Amino acid sequence: PATAPLNAHGAKGLEGLDLARRSGQGWQPGGSVKCDLVAVSGGWSPVVNLLSHSGVKPVWNGDNACFVPGDVSGPVHMAGSAAGIWMTDDCEISGIAAASSVAAALGKDAPETKMPALGGWHNPISPLYEVRVPGKRLKSFVDPQHDVTAEDVRLAHREGMVSIEHLKRYTTLGMATDQGKMGNIIGMALMAEALGKEIPDVGTTTFRPPYTPIAIGALSGRGVGRHFKPLRRTPMHDWNLANGATMTDAGLWQRPWYFARGEETIADAYVREAATVRQSVGLCDVTSLGKIAIQGPDATEFLNRIYTNPFAKLPIGKARYGIMLRDDGMVMDDGTTWRLGETDYFMTTTTAHAAKVMVWLEELLQTRWGDLKVHVTSVSEQWAGCAVAGPKSRTVLEAILNDPAIITDQACPFMAVRQATLKGGIPCRIARISFSGEMAFEVYVPSDYAPAMMDLLWGEAKAMGGCLYGLEALGALRIEKGHVTGAELDGRVTIDDAGLGKMASPRKTFIGDALRKRPAMIAEDRPRLVGILPKDRSQTFNAGSILCAADAVSGLGEGWITAITYSQVFGHWIGIGFISGGHENWTGEIVVAADPVRQGNIEVEIVSPHMYDPSGERMYG
Repeated sequence: PATAPLNAHGAKGLEGLDLARRSGQGWQPGGSVKCDLVAVSGGWSPVVNLLSHSGVKPVWNGDNACFVPGDVSGPVHMAGSAAGIWMTDDCEISGIAAASSVAAALGKDAPETKMPALGGWHNPISPLYEVRVPGKRLKSFVDPQHDVTAEDVRLAHREGMVSIEHLKRYTTLGMATDQGKMGNIIGMALMAEALGKEIPDVGTTTFRPPYTPIAIGALSGRGVGRHFKPLRRTPMHDWNLANGATMTDAGLWQRPWYFARGEETIADAYVREAATVRQSVGLCDVTSLGKIAIQGPDATEFLNRIYTNPFAKLPIGKARYGIMLRDDGMVMDDGTTWRLGETDYFMTTTTAHAAKVMVWLEELLQTRWGDLKVHVTSVSEQWAGCAVAGPKSRTVLEAILNDPAIITDQACPFMAVRQATLKGGIPCRIARISFSGEMAFEVYVPSDYAPAMMDLLWGEAKAMGGCLYGLEALGALRIEKGHVTGAELDGRVTIDDAGLGKMASPRKTFIGDALRKRPAMIAEDRPRLVGILPKDRSQTFNAGSILCAADAVSGLGEGWITAITYSQVFGHWIGIGFISGGHENWTGEIVVAADPVRQGNIEVEIVSPHMYDPSGERMYG
């Protein structure tokens, strides 16, 4: 007689089974057997999942105890076990029959082949949905992954669940990684029994892709090569490539690295670009900076709380550089915020921290300051930006504006913001701000106008001996000036460490204000931002080198170098970094830049980080 597993024995592993023996239409105890493995099958069921996604309802086939494809219309043909055909020879014939139907549908000649009948079992099937022995109360698992038992299905019926979809959600039957392949039909059969209905009357659950279980992380794309992380392109991407840009990654963005001419190397190109900006004018794609619209009646108060410096009295039409701290007093990000109207601000963030800052602002408004009436919106993709930097930057802009008078020194002083229109009717926002240390402007237009804006700017700048410059030259310019980026603001730096302590207002409270004043955060010997020059001007050194006292070249040293560049202005290599106590503590002292793995030890001098135009005369124009 037929025998089936009835009950499993074992604590930390399977040790044996009680068996049941078929007796008429029921089951009786049938002895036991020692074993260490039980294999569970969900039975033979055609894979109708993909077909059901197209709207074709599967049909219950009682002879084969499974759902088979329903009436298929359109350019879909089922064959093999997917059509409920089990025997190998019949599967091959069904494939030929399906191919013939496809050929005929395409107007091709093909021999007509008859589709074999469904099924193929030599003996009739006797479905087995549950093994129950009179007098024994045992757990009969329907879904082994979610521990759904036959009694859970009957309880769902007693609780008023009559739909298979209700049953699924009440018990979680079929919601594990197998998506019901093991237990759905058994669950439907038990529900049908409880309802006194046939299986087709109970209905089916909705099949959802994927058929084969797959990790959610894998759905975001292959994590190798160029697909390792998402890639974002600025609206000027194609324009930059067409004008000779070599691209590099900056956060998730691709930005111009340098614009080589002829046989120039990267070193040749960026030194020329930086020199051109200092002497004439240069254009740089700055679209990747984070851009956030901050609007609402409490927008000013909101900004006043998150920035260390005051924003309450910022006039309309002006921009202000701001520092944002974390709760622990460390610098989170920096950038400029422009006041466009009484309740309307335009915030820029660093490229790398744009998403982080946006999430932070949302968190503050939703969890801490729910009473503030402020709305924040990321507009990074809506605006394309170009920095126009150099002594001739104003001349370039005047040539492409409908109203050149809007950016005269009197009409547009340092940190002013103006709404304007470029030739061709292109609306724009212009801010007179500088990251290079030269007189400079940042021009933003709606993204669709980006190539047109660049054509206008480049047409004028090129005629004046200007250049396009990329991140490498931008880095050289900012190192000469002593401006910080993410290389310096790495999460370990306070506002005082960065030399910006005067921007922390003593007359208001702001996030991080209390904890930034902890004794360890204001200690005199904390590493401070400094400039670095090689003692022998013909030598160079590497970012990442450890700064050590000449008589103690060991351990963690006194500081570190964050960035270096060749300066065309000074005619030798320079760098910035941090050293204990700041540059005043090391005036006249010999410091060693220790780099034992790559280069060895180089003697350097510690100077103020503001090596180029420290008074800002060129920047203010």
